[in-house]
Amino acid sequence: MKRIFLGILFLLFGFANFLNAQELTLDEVKKKALTVTKEFESKLKKELKNAKREGGIKAMTEYCIKDSKKILEKMNNKYNPQISIKRVSLNNRNSKAKPLEDEVKILKALDLIQKSDAYEPEQIVQVISDTKYKVYSPIQMNSRDCKKCHGLENKVNKESQKRFFEVYKNKKGFGHKSGDIRGAVVVTISK
Repeated sequence: MKRIFLGILFLLFGFANFLNAQELTLDEVKKKALTVTKEFESKLKKELKNAKREGGIKAMTEYCIKDSKKILEKMNNKYNPQISIKRVSLNNRNSKAKPLEDEVKILKALDLIQKSDAYEPEQIVQVISDTKYKVYSPIQMNSRDCKKCHGLENKVNKESQKRFFEVYKNKKGFGHKSGDIRGAVVVTISK
């Protein structure tokens, strides 16, 4: 009987330690999301630089239309099922990349923060449940190359603008100036 009691006690202790090991602190969630976001941004920048070297703005435009989503797909396969990553925007061209309702609320909050000249956070953590978090990292318009396709409409590359319209059938994705937040990278972390 004593052995059974000790066995049960051992199992309970081990299970409690397992549960505690699975818990993530808010700092750990933010760190994981930052690591994944930086990995994505680094890969995207590298691919866009390669496209620019190979064919200028035209090649960059084609890369964004045809291949940029492949980075997200590969990363989601790599981190599945604990972590997923995507890009969202209130002014998105691609209807397949439409933000979810809860994401729209955060994007509107980021927009409001920007318009009020308030401090723009590096990350916003949305607690979905005890085991699920969404971490939003704002995408800022800081690169000259990004402005060639996403900048103020009268200053964007006309060939790129025409090509985006041919593919997406809308005039979204333009109108951003330096420093604007044009969307967010969203990293969802599940325990």
